[in-house]
Amino acid sequence: MKGCDPMYVILPIFLFCLLILALILHLRKKRLVCQICRLSVPEKVYRLNCLLSPFGFEYQTAQDIFLSRLDAWQRSYGYCRLYDHVSPGLGMVFDCEPVYFDFQGKTWLLEFWKGQYGINTGAEIGIYQADTLLKPNDRSKAVFHTVPDEDLPLFELELKRGTVCLYHILRRHWWLAGFCMGRFSDPELLTLRLSVTFSSPEMLECLRQGLLEAGYPLEDFCICGRRLSLTFSIPHTPQPRVQQPFLSWLSQCRNRIFLWLYCRITSPFCFSLDQLLYLSEYLPFFFRHIICIQKKKSFQKRKRR
Repeated sequence: MKGCDPMYVILPIFLFCLLILALILHLRKKRLVCQICRLSVPEKVYRLNCLLSPFGFEYQTAQDIFLSRLDAWQRSYGYCRLYDHVSPGLGMVFDCEPVYFDFQGKTWLLEFWKGQYGINTGAEIGIYQADTLLKPNDRSKAVFHTVPDEDLPLFELELKRGTVCLYHILRRHWWLAGFCMGRFSDPELLTLRLSVTFSSPEMLECLRQGLLEAGYPLEDFCICGRRLSLTFSIPHTPQPRVQQPFLSWLSQCRNRIFLWLYCRITSPFCFSLDQLLYLSEYLPFFFRHIICIQKKKSFQKRKRR
């Protein structure tokens, strides 16, 4: 008498194990949903900010957005132009505008960005300074440092997608960034209205000259007192995403896939506050990935060494 085919034994056991695993995951999902629903809003905000703090961000309930912290770890690493050039490979596809100007024996850099950061639509503005005056040909190769607290300007950002205002933020900062989690946008669909207020009118005049050198005509920006305002829609300087079209397209495709996964996994909730708390417990590795700065952080550490 012939023995039984092992497949007739192994396959039912395998299917049974899959069924048990699916049941465990379903029960765990229900338990996590119930746990989060029982929390008050202040408790949720506190817990989420504890999770976001190591990444340099905090959550703002009123606009359901994420903001960069003044004491973010990124402050220790400064900025160099290479960061923008490698960004399409890290899932960050944006328009950027570096504006260089000389003031008090140093070359300064004011830069602003708008675009897609992983599964986040967002914008940034940052100010940095070099150790000395730089020749124009050396500016794109230099490493810039973040400015001390006494030199921090007042930044204002208003990000729009078409006619819809995504958020409006106003803070004294060295790097003010705001992100809408779970939203997809191509950079050309976004418009960033920004303003910078300096304590020194001489510094503002130097910035005005820098904007003119970057290709902005006088009618594109407005100066009132020590405050300069402009609308960033179409960049005037060469763009990394244009120089790397295939890589940028590939990154946007990947961003769409991760966004779809994020929406499917967090479907029990509607707000980022609940979605991220749920995700941090249900799939912590995915939570770390969608914050979208871990790889950039590793790159910056290698660069510093």
